[in-house]
Amino acid sequence: MEHMRSVTVFTSDVVGKVLDISSFQVLRVLDLEGCRDVSDVGYVGNLLHLRYLGLKDTRVKDLPMEIGKLQFLLTLDLRGSNIKVLPSSVVQLRRLMCLYVDYGMKLPSGIGNLTSLEVLDELRLSGVDLDFVKELGRLTKLRVLRLDCDGCDESLGKALEESISNIYKLDSLDVFVDDGLINCLSEDWVPPPQLRRLAFPAIQSWFETLPSWINPSSLPLLSYLDITLFEVRPEVIQLLGTLPALGYLVIWNYSRPKEAHEVEAPVLSSGAALFPCATECGFYGIGAVPSMFPRGAAPRLKHLRFSLPAKWISRENFDLGMRHLPSLQRVSVDLIKEGASIAEVKEARAALMAAAEDHPNRPALAIW
Repeated sequence: MEHMRSVTVFTSDVVGKVLDISSFQVLRVLDLEGCRDVSDVGYVGNLLHLRYLGLKDTRVKDLPMEIGKLQFLLTLDLRGSNIKVLPSSVVQLRRLMCLYVDYGMKLPSGIGNLTSLEVLDELRLSGVDLDFVKELGRLTKLRVLRLDCDGCDESLGKALEESISNIYKLDSLDVFVDDGLINCLSEDWVPPPQLRRLAFPAIQSWFETLPSWINPSSLPLLSYLDITLFEVRPEVIQLLGTLPALGYLVIWNYSRPKEAHEVEAPVLSSGAALFPCATECGFYGIGAVPSMFPRGAAPRLKHLRFSLPAKWISRENFDLGMRHLPSLQRVSVDLIKEGASIAEVKEARAALMAAAEDHPNRPALAIW
């Protein structure tokens, strides 16, 4: 047993009773994920050969100061544990590549010393000082960064912009703001050109308009976008359609008017090959229909999600056709019932089912 290299535990009963982990002096992988009775891991500071330490969803409250001695550690996963403050010795882990924390955990100063980091998930910036944010810019090998920016002020936002712009290899950025206007990234920000994923996952927070830096020139490789705008205009959808690598798009209209059925459906102009790589698109609170895509657009689109005011079905020459989307496999519809009669809601459902049935692929249809 003293030669054990890897231990994955699925039940808390064996830790300390069957297994004396502290005696595994050459251990490289220790994964205790989900062991809810595990609360003390003081011995890990002596496991000098550890490459992977997984304490996700345990009841561990403290990491020993000796963790700084684990000079071979590559991955540290603390999500879902009861740790509130990481020891200052964490910044001595110069080979650490992946650090997974919860938004409530406080990291020590000196995070800029972790120059091998490629993944930092999920870092809360509320309550940190300016120097801490500036140190993020030293993590030039970061590829994945998830941030909780709730409560960030303007000065912190400016420092954050500069730091992220210095992370040239960054290809995935998630920014969480719980509620209200997103102001931690300004109009004149220059994003890392390698960015492939950009997500603002809280739908109760929004940008007033689409930031000017979301365009084909600044983000030529962007393939994933999840964003909420206070108001989504047709020209915004048109612009997003020109992003050459965009494969996944979810866009929310925060200020969906109460009388949604009185809004015009967006119409995209033809002539350009819009959404050339898109495989999944979701339009929420916008009032969008498949026919808004001009013929030849979205040739790879497999899953389309959109909001449809049922009242629209009574409009003259209203078109729900989707045959021009050749790769379609799934259609999900948020049927907005405000302002519509029971008969119109039934008619809208029937029209959606008929349009799906008319498509050569017979895409699966979900209506709610």
